[in-house]
Amino acid sequence: MRLLHIALLAGLFWAMPLPAQQLTWGVVPLPGAFNVRDGELVDGVLYEAMQLLEAKLPELQMRYEVLPMARIEQRMLDHDPFCSSGLLQSEERDRLGYFVPHVASTPMHLLIRRQSLDQLLIENGQVSLDWLLGNPYLRGALAKTRVYPADIRERLQQAQARGQLPIMGGSLAGENLLLMVSHRRLDYVFEYPVIYTEVLRHFTLSEPLVNVPLKESAELVPVGIYCPRTAWGADMARRIDQAVRQLSGEPQALLDLYQRWLPAEVYAHYRPAFLRFLQQRAQQPALPFD
Repeated sequence: MRLLHIALLAGLFWAMPLPAQQLTWGVVPLPGAFNVRDGELVDGVLYEAMQLLEAKLPELQMRYEVLPMARIEQRMLDHDPFCSSGLLQSEERDRLGYFVPHVASTPMHLLIRRQSLDQLLIENGQVSLDWLLGNPYLRGALAKTRVYPADIRERLQQAQARGQLPIMGGSLAGENLLLMVSHRRLDYVFEYPVIYTEVLRHFTLSEPLVNVPLKESAELVPVGIYCPRTAWGADMARRIDQAVRQLSGEPQALLDLYQRWLPAEVYAHYRPAFLRFLQQRAQQPALPFD
């Protein structure tokens, strides 16, 4: 009888569901991507994309920490069991963690006051970054906390080294530079349309700004996830990569997100590219993490 009782208890133990593994995400507050109110995440296109990804990882219990970028990078350097979302890939970050492409962003655009448009040389609806950086009469700046897309990063760094584009601090995401353009303290900055749209919703601008595409930055920008360069990080990156590919194989949910958060004309222009990105990501073989 005692053996039967033990067997029954053992059976009940094995039948009990195992507690979900907790995964902590570090995110930088970024208007339109990760919107934060009173220290808590509330919405945003990347936050909602994370909810879709979470549904593909039901065995993980996810929590979020809102942190500055320097703190996220330090935690990766410290090999904390912790992943971060909403980041661009860079060589510096690749030394700290494993990168998993998640979604795609529109390219960065030039943001300039509408009244200043006639000072630009616009061809085929685009302005050349090289032409812009060669114009001594227009003043721009870079945000201290931002990593700029790879296709324009080197040009911007060179311009900064020459003293043409000062680096400015302020808000965590650098959205204060948009306000500086509106208030005529700068002539232009580089930003994503979704961020400007969100800033426009919550701030009063002295003068409206206009998105102008850059000739040198026409391709979508992969935005993704970093996990630390540890055995734990490699295992988590593999699981996340599989979930991302599954999610990309059902593209309509992500396309709906883009449509809700982007200006209508921007979404219409980039929708075919978004769809191609998701189809290619779904068919991509598992990424190696070692």
